[in-house]
Amino acid sequence: MQTDEINGLIRKGKLHTKTVENATILPAKGRLGGVVDSNAVLVEESLYRCGELILWGGGYECTETVEEIAETVIYIGWMQRHWGNFLFDCTARLWYVLQETEPYRIVYCGESQRENELGEASPYGEFMQILGIDLRRFMDIRRPTRFGRVIIPELAGFPGTFYTDSYAAVFDRAAASVSQETVYKAYDKIYLTRRQMSACKELGEKEIEMIFRRMGYQVIAPERLTVREQIYLFSHCRSFASIEGTTSHNILFAREGTEHIILRKQSDRNMRQIAFDQIKGIVPEYIDVYYEPFRGFPISHDAGPFYIGVTSSLKAWLYRRGERLSRREKIGTGCARIWNALVYALKCVYYKYWLYRS
Repeated sequence: MQTDEINGLIRKGKLHTKTVENATILPAKGRLGGVVDSNAVLVEESLYRCGELILWGGGYECTETVEEIAETVIYIGWMQRHWGNFLFDCTARLWYVLQETEPYRIVYCGESQRENELGEASPYGEFMQILGIDLRRFMDIRRPTRFGRVIIPELAGFPGTFYTDSYAAVFDRAAASVSQETVYKAYDKIYLTRRQMSACKELGEKEIEMIFRRMGYQVIAPERLTVREQIYLFSHCRSFASIEGTTSHNILFAREGTEHIILRKQSDRNMRQIAFDQIKGIVPEYIDVYYEPFRGFPISHDAGPFYIGVTSSLKAWLYRRGERLSRREKIGTGCARIWNALVYALKCVYYKYWLYRS
């Protein structure tokens, strides 16, 4: 868009599509994949790109036999098996699907080893059903495939760079769809825990969770709920607290004016989270609950390990709320910090010399 007005991250202006005749879709191959035209030239619009920054997409030499399907399809790009990334990276072209009246097939490049990530058994497929999209329309491109016409919707958002009203409307539609269902229980205050996840990388959340529970927050393990149940909870709560990351991204489904408390598990800022809160018109309250005693750890913003606990920042936040740690809590959190520090040190050795060794 040449004439967009940008106010913070919001971008105004009409979104467009690009239609390519006799185009071939290259399946995901590492960070490469996308659409090439009839002359085998990469179609730039198929990249997950903003300016010079490319998060996914690119051409590569194709040695496989190209399958031929003479029909029109809608290309929505790359599909990741990660809920937090899915919410931003894999939904940025859905605006067109929701307004298009023709039931064209919808094609994507799945990156996980499991094919058909948008099937009925996956949370991503459930999300598409909530939006009213028939799952039979989706096709996971696993081999080079040439179509009669490929429609490529423009990106409606890009992490930390911009988002549009069309992007925000996707999540408003999901929340509106689920909010009519009354079979689920709602809570005024919810705390999303990560402790029950199989790949939990945070040490020290137990003590934080106990404090929020004592303050009247309902502790929820989102991975144990259906997507519908989660969206219902997020769209009906008054206060929403969680560790920064995938769990906090679910603010997308909350109502405007919801109190959002984000517990920072590392010094790096999560650019997706900034956009998500701005989309909802929410100014979150950040609380630093991390310790980073060793240089080079966490290894990355996603890999961990993360050492968190009842820090001075959290204590100050509690004080401003008129809350105090009881003597029992002080002793408990103090002992937990010593134990977690030891486990964290061992984990750092494991991560560096075994799990992520070069």
